[in-house]
Amino acid sequence: MPPERRGEEISLVLSAAVIVIAALLAYRQWKDRQRREPDLPEADATHFVRQDVRRWLGAFVMILLALGLAVGMRLPHIAGGRANTRFVQVWLGVFLLIFVLLLLALLDWLATRVYARRHRRAIVQERDETLRDLLRRRSYPGNGQAGPSNPVQDPLPPEPGD
Repeated sequence: MPPERRGEEISLVLSAAVIVIAALLAYRQWKDRQRREPDLPEADATHFVRQDVRRWLGAFVMILLALGLAVGMRLPHIAGGRANTRFVQVWLGVFLLIFVLLLLALLDWLATRVYARRHRRAIVQERDETLRDLLRRRSYPGNGQAGPSNPVQDPLPPEPGD
C-alpha cells in the first residue's frame, strides 16, 4: 500500500475517533442537562448555563477538528514546487482548534473549581450554624427546653462582627 494512501486511512480513522468522542461528550452533556433540577439558585443556574455553552462549544470544535484532520491529510504539502498555502491554512486551523479546546477545558476546570468552592463554603457555614445551635441547646437546663433567659453559661465566644 502506498504511504499516501496509508496516511489518508489513518486520518479517516483518527477523524472518526474524534467524532465518536465528540458525540459521546455531547450525549453525556445532554443527559446531564436532562437530570438537572429546574429550580436551581441563581448562581447555580448561571454556572450550568455557562457550562452548557462551554461543553457544547467543545463538542462542536472537536467536530471541526475532525474535519480538519480528514481534509488536511488529503492535501499535498507541496504544490507546484512550493508550499501549498491551502495545506498550511488547514493545519494552522487544526492547531488553533486544539488551543481553543485547551482553553475551553481550562475555563471549565476553573469554573467547576469556583462552583465547588462556593458549595464547600455553604456546607461549612451550615455545619457551623448547626454546631452553634446544638451547643446553645446543651447550655440551657432541660436540654434546650428552658428558654434563652435561663442560660447556664455562654457556650461559645461571640461570633465575629458581634
